[in-house]
Amino acid sequence: MSKSIPSRRSTMSRWTTVTTLGAATWIVTSPLTGCATTDAEDAEAAVKTATTDADGEGHNAMNHGGVAMDHGEGEGEGEGEGEGEGAGSGVDLATDDRAYLTQLGLIRGHLAVGYALYESGRRDLAQTHMKHPKAEIYTELEPALYARGCGGFGDGLGALTAAVVGGSELAKVRDAYANVSAGIKACEQRANNDDAKVIAGVIENLLRTAGVEYQIGVIDGRIDNLHEYQDAWGFTQVAADWARDSAFGRDAKSASTAAQIQSIVRSVEPLWPSLDPSGDIDGDAARLFGAAGQVSVAATSLTR
Repeated sequence: MSKSIPSRRSTMSRWTTVTTLGAATWIVTSPLTGCATTDAEDAEAAVKTATTDADGEGHNAMNHGGVAMDHGEGEGEGEGEGEGEGAGSGVDLATDDRAYLTQLGLIRGHLAVGYALYESGRRDLAQTHMKHPKAEIYTELEPALYARGCGGFGDGLGALTAAVVGGSELAKVRDAYANVSAGIKACEQRANNDDAKVIAGVIENLLRTAGVEYQIGVIDGRIDNLHEYQDAWGFTQVAADWARDSAFGRDAKSASTAAQIQSIVRSVEPLWPSLDPSGDIDGDAARLFGAAGQVSVAATSLTR
């Protein structure tokens, strides 16, 4: 974490959200410049071959009643690029626990990588990760928070962002981060997070989203978009946390499935030699898409 991280400004892209069976998959669909078209085709192919719902029924994410929604060209990353992490059309976050917890997980992932960068002294890079959740994800999620009886944590997000942007002492940022984390946890309690099958679905969603981000971040073994590479790490960290959740402790079968899922998540850790790598990266987003599919298969042994 001590190496210098080069600054890169990535190509602006359009994003489409495809929603299926309560899960959301995000792919690049209409790049403005560069080689992002290849990324989109590869992402779509990976989704088509790897997507399996939590009940074990294989399906094509593009042809299973999915609803596409163009988010346009936003500034969700603070770098002038759109990002497809919204829940999308057709998903009711007020009632869909898997989608709701996934959105909270995406926020956690952004904040986790932002805090890690700030703690390591890369405060400039931490800023965009801290700005993104409230700028895009939280706004879409907020109505569901109130519908579920959670007061939200927008003020805490704002305070954390202000502390990071203002270059506050680490102790102040740490306190603000802990406060937001507690707020997110309180809102997670408003979902059925004791259901191991739901949690396995959240892990699958997070790994699949990490795959999309990693595919943009690493091209031909080299860092092309450092921010997305880091996002993929953050989302995978949250997936790892959920894999250790007490929801899997209700019986021996659930505990065995949890151990299997934990092993699957650990298998992708080498994709990030560090958050600021130099030189070539021995990593492929297909491993994350594959891990998501493996989690889906493992979850078929779980019962509600």
